[in-house]
Amino acid sequence: MKILHTADLHLGKKLNKAARLDEQCEVIKQLSEIADVEDIDVVLIAGDIFDTSVPTSEAERVFYRSILTLAERGRAVIALAGNHDDERRMCAAKPLADLQGIVLAGELDYSALNGETLSDPTPPPSLFGLFDAADYIQKQRIKIFGRYGGVTAEKGDERVNIALVPYPAESRLSRWAKQDYNIDYVERVKQTLSSACEFFDNNYNILCTHLFLSKSASSESLGGLLALPTDILPESADYVALGHVHKHLRICKRPLAEYSGSPLQYAYDESRTKSVNIIDTQKKTVEQKILTAGKNLTETDADNFDECMSKLEFYSGDYVRIKYSGEPLTRDETAQIRSHPAYNDLVVTATLRGDVKVERRAHLSDGEIFDMYYKHRFNAEPSAELKAVFTELMQEAEQE
Repeated sequence: MKILHTADLHLGKKLNKAARLDEQCEVIKQLSEIADVEDIDVVLIAGDIFDTSVPTSEAERVFYRSILTLAERGRAVIALAGNHDDERRMCAAKPLADLQGIVLAGELDYSALNGETLSDPTPPPSLFGLFDAADYIQKQRIKIFGRYGGVTAEKGDERVNIALVPYPAESRLSRWAKQDYNIDYVERVKQTLSSACEFFDNNYNILCTHLFLSKSASSESLGGLLALPTDILPESADYVALGHVHKHLRICKRPLAEYSGSPLQYAYDESRTKSVNIIDTQKKTVEQKILTAGKNLTETDADNFDECMSKLEFYSGDYVRIKYSGEPLTRDETAQIRSHPAYNDLVVTATLRGDVKVERRAHLSDGEIFDMYYKHRFNAEPSAELKAVFTELMQEAEQE
């Protein structure tokens, strides 16, 4: 089989006030085209389907249409809940999704899935109708069978085992199994991953999960997620499809574990090169396919009004953030800059009054703002555990 691995769609995410749903639709279209050209059997989306736990109706509409598009031509689609997703809301359409070969993965037990799909149509008498019916039957070629820990995808005599572990927040861990709080969080996550992979056998085995893994012991957190060591991954997996990090990254070779990265550039400091991974289970290879949909994010410097307008014209096809260090702009000049189609943000880095640094916070994440507050209040860095708990509480508050 051939499997496409992507992650971190963040449907509904805005860049300041710029909505990006149109770009996200372009990305889904390109993913579908790649799936057709590469003859993909299974599409894996490794978490952070939405940007918030309570997405807009427009973002949900794009999601449902997207997974139906990706599921065409008999492909199975698996969408996993990340730390940005509310698994209950994301899985609300699960009974209908199951019939389309779409797995909405928000828990650990998938034993209710038994390969059932929509009934094959009765071929009508006309030749054109016969062709349509045969095409429809062909579209049911990938069967999904569930069990505790994940699913098995079948195509003829081929089988691929896929363990599915959504982002293991404390609240989710406590629902999945009774927790021994004498054991630290890292060890409990390791046990959860191991338990989910117990059904692995001599077929090709994939673990799909949403975690922040780090090779460095000094890494603390990213986006509110605690850094976890790579040795928590079970060696029984042939490939680990990861979500959360927004750039393509091979985090370890044994087991082979990779972040596909986000399909769009969502922050100014992210890499512009975006891609998806194609896994060939027969050849046991992993190949990158570059994505071209969506606008680039460009940060540039300027120290006067004319230079601001010149930079906006030069990067007219991008979203542009200007770091401004010149004399104070007039109201009319500021209005002209903000009205330019490429404008996205204006960060004033200095003024003539003593060259005082001015930093905007609107573009910062909850975790980054918490860092700033904690350093100001206690003159120290917050612990990774405290920051992770704060970020999770903020997400729960936003959901409520």
